[in-house]
Amino acid sequence: MTSCRARWLTFAACLLSAGVLAGGRGDPEAYPRARAAATSQRLAAAIERNVSPLTPTVPALVGARGAIEFQRLLGGIFLAMDSYASAENHLRRAYAIATAIGDAEDAAAAAIDRGEIALLTGQYDRAERLSNDLAQLATGANLPWAQAKAEEYLGVVARRRGRLDDAQAHAQRALALQRALGQEAGTATALSNLGTLARDRGDYATALDLFRQALAIRERGDDLLELTLRNLALIYRDLGDDASARDYFGRALEVARRHGDSANYAATLGTWAGYLVDSGEFAPALAAAEESLAVSSAIGDRPSIGFDLLNSGRALLGLGRSTEADARLHDALAIGRELNQHEIIAHSQVSLAEAALARGDAVRANRLLQAAFADPQTARYKPLMVEVNELREKIATAIGQPVQALQYAHAAAALREELLGTRARRRLAALESQYARTAADQQLALATKENQLQAARLTQQHLQRNYVIVAACGLGAILLLLAWRFAGVRRLNRALAARNAEVETQRAALSNANDRLQQQADELFQAAISDPLTGVSNRGHLMRQLDARIADCARNGGELAALLIDFDHFKRINDAHGHLYGDRVLVAGVQTLRQWLEPGDLLGRYGGEEFIAALSGRDAANAIQVADRLRTRVAEAMTGFLPEANGAVTVSIGIAILSHLPGPARLEMLIEAADKAVYAAKAAGRNRVVVHAA
Repeated sequence: MTSCRARWLTFAACLLSAGVLAGGRGDPEAYPRARAAATSQRLAAAIERNVSPLTPTVPALVGARGAIEFQRLLGGIFLAMDSYASAENHLRRAYAIATAIGDAEDAAAAAIDRGEIALLTGQYDRAERLSNDLAQLATGANLPWAQAKAEEYLGVVARRRGRLDDAQAHAQRALALQRALGQEAGTATALSNLGTLARDRGDYATALDLFRQALAIRERGDDLLELTLRNLALIYRDLGDDASARDYFGRALEVARRHGDSANYAATLGTWAGYLVDSGEFAPALAAAEESLAVSSAIGDRPSIGFDLLNSGRALLGLGRSTEADARLHDALAIGRELNQHEIIAHSQVSLAEAALARGDAVRANRLLQAAFADPQTARYKPLMVEVNELREKIATAIGQPVQALQYAHAAAALREELLGTRARRRLAALESQYARTAADQQLALATKENQLQAARLTQQHLQRNYVIVAACGLGAILLLLAWRFAGVRRLNRALAARNAEVETQRAALSNANDRLQQQADELFQAAISDPLTGVSNRGHLMRQLDARIADCARNGGELAALLIDFDHFKRINDAHGHLYGDRVLVAGVQTLRQWLEPGDLLGRYGGEEFIAALSGRDAANAIQVADRLRTRVAEAMTGFLPEANGAVTVSIGIAILSHLPGPARLEMLIEAADKAVYAAKAAGRNRVVVHAA
């Protein structure tokens, strides 16, 4: 009863607020989504003004538990409207009441929403404190679902603070808890967080696998799908697969627009802006960053604002508008420092260094890079470190330090190779080089010892017995050295053989993977050009093949006949016997058509119960003969295969001859002529063949 009354109180307050808001007008914004977010904020403010007087009276009206639900409902409404301050206000009250009466589950639920708000607004200290309190509450009350969210939030805070090892541990625990609970949405979030950490470390193979697992889950539920698609786009961007990256970005933006979540839309659009900047498409990047910034500013999403300022600054820098770029990048740096978010700080400092270098101020650029590199967390962002080393190379070149420039160039190249997985090949090359050097040293040592032995023999001839013992000791030392060298060579040979076997295994695995991909590609191509019911060419492939044959006839002077085959009374068959029966009719009829057409003839589904057969090199008489044979065979086959049809399944065939058409014949003219002919056949009573008159 109290729950119902709490809901009615909330509903009445929202209706009153909507009526108040309808009487005013908001300032217009430049972007529709930003305008919607701003309108949502004004509506939230109106609701808050009308709800505030009710708050003290709620416990008396609905009791403590009703008050908890009332406050949580309002908090959820404000959170959905991206009004984070109002949402936090009511969720804090719900948490306080639930804690006071010992309701651990409601307290945990309110704490989870409060933690989400703290993360969205960039209040990472508060988010960490709330998450630790939530973890303690969940442990004491045995609430594994709340413990999972606490681990998730702690991992997000640790990552944004640059503590990747801590973030990894929290994300792993969150994943284990969510899987144990059987929560697919939570599992997908944990997988995505682990994938982001793997991408930060440059482990793209692991990141790609984790994001694909998350995608498989989120495609079933459509929840937060845009964020997983965005993460996959970032992976393919870092791997240099531009086509796949753009495809995933396009899908992510489409889903974000459909969902209508302002925060996720801004995050996805902002990431797209960053990708466009990296691709050198500065004008569209600036437009995307400006829209994302407008939405993020409307809802007060501080981390997104920081990234949007960073991306717009980089875009302005690419457009040569360095003064505006400096202002944006300094604002981004200030937000990064305010939030203590190392990713924004490091990227802002590197971009400011790039701007300074573009203006010829190599000293300031070097100072900014040193500030970025002074933070040990910067080294964890390996893609950024490539850019840092490339800028350092340019700075060293500009100030006349070619040796350091070469060192930075080598460092950048080494990082790129590491990110692309080439370090193993380099290690193998180094091992081969080491083996070659060892073999050369061995040959030199053998030659040296041989000379020493010869000298000992000459000395023995002169000194005879006096040096026999010395010669024997020298020979023993040589033999020991040779044995040691031989053992070393054998060890190196075994290591090289093992590495060669590993390379061969990887090559075989890659070959098998390529074979599977080729098979899948062939299957996908056949599926793309075939009609799924009858197996003949679908309309698109049929039209392309017909167009190609017409062009070939125009070049070579050949003849082409088009037969438009229409199954008679097909709608009546469907209505009388059902669509499955109709499908059986089409499949059986097409099987008969294929059986009685020549191997070089083309057959495809034009639409519904209409099919087109194209006969190359056939004149009108021959085409009529083939068409009549097809008509007869279909009727016979249907009588035998579908006796319940009582001979009602026949076909009408219209024939159009390419050479009979006026002027330069086109595909549309040929099909129109065949269509008129089949219409005439139906008008004449069906189950017949009619040739289009020239």
